[in-house]
Amino acid sequence: MDVEKGLEVANTVVLAKTRRRLSPVEVAILSGSWQGQTYEEIASSTNYAASYLKRYAGPKLWQLLSDVLGEAVSKTNFRASLEHLYQRESEEVQAEASEPKNKASEQRNSEHRADTASPCVDWGEAVDVFTFYGRQPELELLHQWIKGKFPFGKQSPSGVPQASRCRLICLLGMGGIGKTSLSIKLAQQIAISRTEEGDRSSTKPDSLFEFVIWRSLRDAPPLDDLLEDLIPLLSRQQDIDLPKGTSAKITRLIQYLKQDRCLLVLDNVESILQSGQVVGSYRSGYEAYGELFQRVGATEHQSCLLLTSREKPSEIATLEGDALPVRSLQLTGLTTTDSNSILEAKGLMGSDADRNQLIEHYRGNPLALKIVATSIRELFDGDIAEFLEQGTIVFNGLRRLLDEQIERLSGLEQQVMNWLAINREGTTIDQLHADIIPTVSKARLLEVLERLGRRCLIETIAQTRIERKSVQNGDAKQNSKAERIPSSFTQQPVVMEYVIEHIIETAVAELKGTQSFNLLSHYALIKASASDYIRESQIRLILEPIATQLCSAFGSTAALSQHLQQQLRQLKNTPETYPGYAAANLLSLLNYLQIDLNGWDFSHLPIWQAYLPDTPLHQVNFTECDFTGSVFAQTLSSLVNVAFSPDGCLMLSCDSDGRIHLWDTASGQPKLSWQAHNEFVWGFSFSPDGQTIASGSPHDSLIKLWDVQTGQLLREPFQIAKTSWAVRFSPDGKWLAIGEEEGFLELWDVETGIRLAFLEGHSDIVHSVAFSPDGKRLVSGSGDCAVRLWDLSTFSEMRQFEGHRHTVLSVSFSPNGQYVASASWDKTVRLWHLATGEPICFEGHTDLVWTVSFSPDGLLLATAGQDQTIRLWDLQTEQPIRTLLGHRACVSAIAFHPDGKTLLSGSADSMQKVWDVTTGQALKTWQGHLSRVWSVAFSPDGQHIISGSATDLLVRLWNPLEDTCLKTFNEHTHWVWDVTFSRDGKTFVSGSSDGTVKLWDVQTQQCINTLHCHANCIFGTAISPDGSILASASNDATVKLWDLHSGTHLHTLVGHDFPVWHVTFSPDGRWLASIAKNGIVRLWQVEAGTCMQVFDQHDLLGFEVEFCADGQTLLGIGSDNSIKQWDIATGECLQVLRGHTALVRSLALRPPTSNRPQILASGSADNTIRLWDVDSGKCLNVLEGHTGIIFSVAFGCDATGRLLLASGSFDETIRLWDVESGECLRVLKSDRLYEGMNIRRATGLSDGQKAVLKQLGAVEWM
Repeated sequence: MDVEKGLEVANTVVLAKTRRRLSPVEVAILSGSWQGQTYEEIASSTNYAASYLKRYAGPKLWQLLSDVLGEAVSKTNFRASLEHLYQRESEEVQAEASEPKNKASEQRNSEHRADTASPCVDWGEAVDVFTFYGRQPELELLHQWIKGKFPFGKQSPSGVPQASRCRLICLLGMGGIGKTSLSIKLAQQIAISRTEEGDRSSTKPDSLFEFVIWRSLRDAPPLDDLLEDLIPLLSRQQDIDLPKGTSAKITRLIQYLKQDRCLLVLDNVESILQSGQVVGSYRSGYEAYGELFQRVGATEHQSCLLLTSREKPSEIATLEGDALPVRSLQLTGLTTTDSNSILEAKGLMGSDADRNQLIEHYRGNPLALKIVATSIRELFDGDIAEFLEQGTIVFNGLRRLLDEQIERLSGLEQQVMNWLAINREGTTIDQLHADIIPTVSKARLLEVLERLGRRCLIETIAQTRIERKSVQNGDAKQNSKAERIPSSFTQQPVVMEYVIEHIIETAVAELKGTQSFNLLSHYALIKASASDYIRESQIRLILEPIATQLCSAFGSTAALSQHLQQQLRQLKNTPETYPGYAAANLLSLLNYLQIDLNGWDFSHLPIWQAYLPDTPLHQVNFTECDFTGSVFAQTLSSLVNVAFSPDGCLMLSCDSDGRIHLWDTASGQPKLSWQAHNEFVWGFSFSPDGQTIASGSPHDSLIKLWDVQTGQLLREPFQIAKTSWAVRFSPDGKWLAIGEEEGFLELWDVETGIRLAFLEGHSDIVHSVAFSPDGKRLVSGSGDCAVRLWDLSTFSEMRQFEGHRHTVLSVSFSPNGQYVASASWDKTVRLWHLATGEPICFEGHTDLVWTVSFSPDGLLLATAGQDQTIRLWDLQTEQPIRTLLGHRACVSAIAFHPDGKTLLSGSADSMQKVWDVTTGQALKTWQGHLSRVWSVAFSPDGQHIISGSATDLLVRLWNPLEDTCLKTFNEHTHWVWDVTFSRDGKTFVSGSSDGTVKLWDVQTQQCINTLHCHANCIFGTAISPDGSILASASNDATVKLWDLHSGTHLHTLVGHDFPVWHVTFSPDGRWLASIAKNGIVRLWQVEAGTCMQVFDQHDLLGFEVEFCADGQTLLGIGSDNSIKQWDIATGECLQVLRGHTALVRSLALRPPTSNRPQILASGSADNTIRLWDVDSGKCLNVLEGHTGIIFSVAFGCDATGRLLLASGSFDETIRLWDVESGECLRVLKSDRLYEGMNIRRATGLSDGQKAVLKQLGAVEWM
């Protein structure tokens, strides 16, 4: 058996057992392994990393084959297993050949035919082609090119040879000629013909397509975005860990085009081509599309990419030919007969000669005929002859026709056209009513929309009734409740482009000063209130061309900045008859150009629809401005929980700072925010009536009840036995279930505050709890890998579900109460049938899965995890249907809206998003902007301090003597947990959750090396006393040692079972101590990389461990707010330092000198720093001044030898202290996003919004 047959056998058995085919990486591993290649050799011939193949993809493949074959399969024996299967099946086929088919086999064949007749069809934004005129010859030719034969059994015309299949086809034609409609009709026919042919055959015809996907490029999506949309679809959501380079992603796409027959349609390709340049050249930033087209056309595969464009891309011109697999089809006008069908539908009157003359005038262009027919009907009562007698309209291209049509529009009609083009998607009457200034009545708007519809300038997206299904008693049944979607209006792409070009042309003229501000006052060039994907399109297609033309006109950004400042002054001095969008448009343009706005004056102007969440507005004057519709940054920290209120009117998010935030769902504006706990709010729950919020934190033992309307405590907190990780109201609101640190579950009566039950069974933290819909059962998930079901009538355990191999982080009951879903650290999600205990395992996440949630109708399951993705699963097919990408850090929380249409998510990157469940598009994003200081380090000479932040992902270099930030480094892509200076002070390192340690040169302020140390978070770094070795501690439970100068990997220290949070070298550099999340300390011999001792008896927290100066004792942080010192040799606890009133979060040790004892500094969640004499255990001083948790402390000296201490805090400051006196010498603080921004008497802001702006630096100065 050769490799091709082996792949066929493997693919067949995997498809039969898992309902999916082998992925490209699995095919690559099998092919290479069949030929005796190592993983490294396979990697060298593919775009995959060897480590990825060896550690993840390879083991996963062998496990998959083991599961489907029912025997142990490995890289060394898989050939024998597949050959044995092939031989066995061949013998069975021969034995069955002479036997009649029984009913069971007939049924299997029937099921197979039904399965093969169900392609993956995704229409994207394709419109429904209600009426379609002609184009039968074109359709037949395209079928021939794509399938290699004519559709529906038709024969090739005489003299035309049977064509081979085409890989790349381009439909060309002017705007309005019908390219989009033809592409949709063709794709529909191919999808239908696939089903019909599949129904007639027990085997899949080789002309059938597994995928039919239609996408529009109208909004000019970057190629990476398109590929990240297509590849997960073609892999059935199995492949989302895509390579970083665009070329590598194209390679991955082509692998899927080889694997399955796919029809991909890309409409409006002209949107990515550069107008006014050589025909077929690309817009700046879109050149990679040329590589895509070239490689799809030149590479052998079994699929077809169909493009529609007004211009021919240069790659098509190079590759095409009559006998080649790349071809283009130039569309001309419709035939006279088909064109007459349009005129008849419009009700025009005229002789055949008049009709033919009209059709000839417009060359059978469908859109042109529809537009002119409307004008004839309205202006000439439908009489074609009377229209022709005017003799004024001679066809000169569709632009001339549109010019004439637009010129006839009233002012209000033109306003509506402009707003529909700006909004770029279906726009309702209510939305138009809010956009247009000055305000007009909805009745007038309706009249205008009717007139524009009759002119064929706009299209109506009709009202739709959607019958939603729900799961009832385990089955999908029809729900009697229906929803009505309001009518909305949009434009054909050619009309939209025409209008946008006019907007750009006019806006540029006004901004140059050749015209007064009129268009800029009436229209927002970008809308802050738009969905994220629409606003990104507005920036690309409106704002960017305007900026490009202005930069070209003024020669430099500096000259343009001066001109725009003059335009702003002129705007301020020109009284407007009514408020408008001009100032906000100027601000949007300045923001896009990244012009420094420090000190600019926008006072007394309306700032409508400005999008400013990432814009530094230092010292900008917004006195008496109106901010209606504008969007700013938020004060979010890392998000750990999100929820909708039961009625869906409120959104809730809880963050790592211990704060709870409430938002209005409809407007997206903040309503309330308050400090609920000192740190992470892991446990929370809305009461069923939506009036109360319960919260709990792993950093205290209190459960608090809050009034939703005021954010005030309703009663004294419940004091529970241990710290809480999960809190949940019962469905009737009478009970609270609480999951605790040591595996306990508590049930409390909400009204009386009495504990009802104490449930024991778990042996580790209970991370999640959920009540059944009827409130009679409770499910819990724990760090002991178990899911347990409890009977609340007896407070006893009913069942334990086993199968997860690591911590269970989240559990959820299905709406019908028959299933429980669980998410785990083992990267899987399991769906448990409560009656049988049988699980269904969902795999796809590439890292731990934080959270799981059922949709309200029970048809979907949403999961999210450390791999920064959200996945949606169809519970009827048990298959992934969509992967949501957009977060830049782990997604820790998700929640469905009660109507099931949207999904709320929160992540560690301080970002909150709302997603459209149907399309997977991000609708709204709220971005936090805080500069919490997580780590600080002094240079040995005391001249510099470095700091790292896990909220803004930045590293900063400070001159502490001058209170200045010398440099901000933004190369990390994730949280920066730790920073460390080298012993000579010339370099420093930073460790991040992006899995890298970066080495920086202090003098040049450049990154000189990047070590890709671990697969995920790096929590701690340390440099040996001689400056030669770097240690890194990671979330992967390992410590790695590196040669600091060469970057060579020396050792991987394996032994911890939990993430390692901190490492430190002994004073002589021979030993390394590491502490993990579970508080276990390991002592390692550095040279050999071996573990010499384990300390697990001191009840420590994993935050930090330090060697004392003698190297014979260690210091660690106790779970009871204490600091503990113990003897390394015996493990005996020598002393306990007490005084802090909250958890200790940081330690720093200063060796003794001749006149100073060994001093320990400790920073705490009680916002204080304590200085200790280690030898006596005496507290020397308490340093107060911080208003947030102190996460890092570090000793240093100034030029005079004075001992200093630097402290970094959640209050976004670094404080510099004189250790001897305890005096705070300086406070270092980076400018907040809105530092000094004056919002005195500003309107359009809620009290909640003003509070947020002030936290980010805004002021109200007179």
